[in-house]
Amino acid sequence: MAKWECYCKKADFKGLAARYGVDQVTARVMVNRDIPEKAMGKFLSPTPRDLHSPLLMKDLERAAETIFELIHQNKKIRIFGDYDGDGICSSYILYDGMRALGADVDYQLPDRIKDGYGLNDSMVERAAGDGVDVIVTCDNGIAASDAVQLAGDKGMTVIVTDHHAIPFSTPEDDGETLKYPPEADTEQGVWDFCRDGKIYHLPHASCVVDPHRADDSYPFPEICGAVVAFKLITQLFCIEGKGRDAMKYLPEAAFATVTDIMELKDENRAIVKLGLKRMAEGENIGLTALIKAAGLDKNNIKSWHIGFVLGPCFNASGRIDSAEKALSLLIETDKEKAEEKAEELVELNEKRKSMTQKGVEYAFDKLSGEDRIPDVIVLYLPELHESLCGLVAGKLKEHFYRPTFVLCRTEGGDVKGSGRSIEGYSMYEKMVEANEAYGGDGVFTKFGGHPMAAGLSMREDDIGWLRDFLNQHSGLSGDDLEQKLMIDVPMPLYYVSIPLIGDLAKLEPYGNGNEKPVFAENGLSVISYRKIGREQQYRKLTLLSRDVAVDALYFGNGEQMDSDIEEAFGASELDRALAGQKNRIKLDISYDPDINEYNGVKSIQAKIKNYRVRL
Repeated sequence: MAKWECYCKKADFKGLAARYGVDQVTARVMVNRDIPEKAMGKFLSPTPRDLHSPLLMKDLERAAETIFELIHQNKKIRIFGDYDGDGICSSYILYDGMRALGADVDYQLPDRIKDGYGLNDSMVERAAGDGVDVIVTCDNGIAASDAVQLAGDKGMTVIVTDHHAIPFSTPEDDGETLKYPPEADTEQGVWDFCRDGKIYHLPHASCVVDPHRADDSYPFPEICGAVVAFKLITQLFCIEGKGRDAMKYLPEAAFATVTDIMELKDENRAIVKLGLKRMAEGENIGLTALIKAAGLDKNNIKSWHIGFVLGPCFNASGRIDSAEKALSLLIETDKEKAEEKAEELVELNEKRKSMTQKGVEYAFDKLSGEDRIPDVIVLYLPELHESLCGLVAGKLKEHFYRPTFVLCRTEGGDVKGSGRSIEGYSMYEKMVEANEAYGGDGVFTKFGGHPMAAGLSMREDDIGWLRDFLNQHSGLSGDDLEQKLMIDVPMPLYYVSIPLIGDLAKLEPYGNGNEKPVFAENGLSVISYRKIGREQQYRKLTLLSRDVAVDALYFGNGEQMDSDIEEAFGASELDRALAGQKNRIKLDISYDPDINEYNGVKSIQAKIKNYRVRL
């Protein structure tokens, strides 16, 4: 059960509301999200002017100039992306953009099972055999030093664009740091540098564009691979004298930003808000077809739809089939063919859902035999399909609120896995720490990622060592492992109005870093209580808030809610509520307000996020 806490930030909410034309509740939420007062106008109404210049990213201008020159030399270019939503969108932006500039360009996305993550030697060998002159990576490459070196040895120009953490090592003594400059200079062949006591190692590429470079001063590095690609194409278009044309890729950049769970702050918020608006115009036939196949209205697409409906269709193609099917959909210009491809992606996602559910049940079954759940979960499920490791890790992380690694055995007998983290635990840095502590070539044969997510390959015999090391050096306290539910405003249901809900919509798009506002009220009486859903798994309640009856929906575990109420008040009281009779049940709820429209009549309803029985 999450610990409920209420934001207690102070500000002149009345003054802010008047200044920006919003309700005081909306102003309070912006303050809770740490939006500076001077930035609130941009937060509410972002424009293309709020996007940072591509020229602020290290190596990007030279990368664009190099590619532009190579295009006009008719050099053969191959784009290497990744098999997730971000990698697919990144590849599309670069491929379509370069093709518009007349490039001789093709692409390859890795097969998750055969190739694994990122550029590798076999992909480079294949490119060399195909006569490729130039390799451009997107959403990968920063950790592919060996493959980049091989490509260079074969005479290819390599340009890396990525957004993942830069590989680094920890010096043995202060003297070692003096051997390295404070920043890299890829043009002069200087790829290793020292910052903040760490020695960073860039791949030996002609240009390395990654906002997470410690020697980069880009204003907002927390962007996805597709936004890095969007910045590169924007600069290429600027060289051609048609920079504004790059804005056509805003929907794909927005799509990737949400699917890769980037924080919706700074320019990410502008990209997503502007991208969603442009998505409704239907410029990309494939994306429009997917929206239709998923049963959605293209004029009412929210970030939630991308994160939980559309994005998973892209990811499913890379998990259980080929990511190039999703990329093919984005490239498609024939409406009928696009609709066929979109339907196939939706079907693949349904299959993926079934596989994921079985994998989650498998994981919970394995953990049920544990005496206690460790601070860091390292779970080996040999028979799990390797494409599901990240999804299962995410489910376990949500349930137990622990950093979680899920590992499986590959067809070749090695071990692969994915990790998902919690606030306060930098997964990538802990993996670096473990790799160095192991000695030799390290405990991982391959790894990379972010503070909140990571991927890895390793030897089966070392799983026990890794599990012990990560738990002995987790650095996590009991408070870190207690999930917190932050309440924006303790607002009673009777206060909610349709105009207020409309005003709160100005805070969209919601997502990581800009969560949907959560409100709460304690001690609500239950007028009625019903089981709903195809399998009667959800609950619909009518609650009484200062003599105002308000409907509320709970899409969590309905059986658990029944059990909690029965334990607190008795089976007879639950039966009375189910019959719509007067009862003694009282609940505290956290919720977000919504509008229900039926036969043209609008009414307020609450979506219950969490609840507590009140004795």
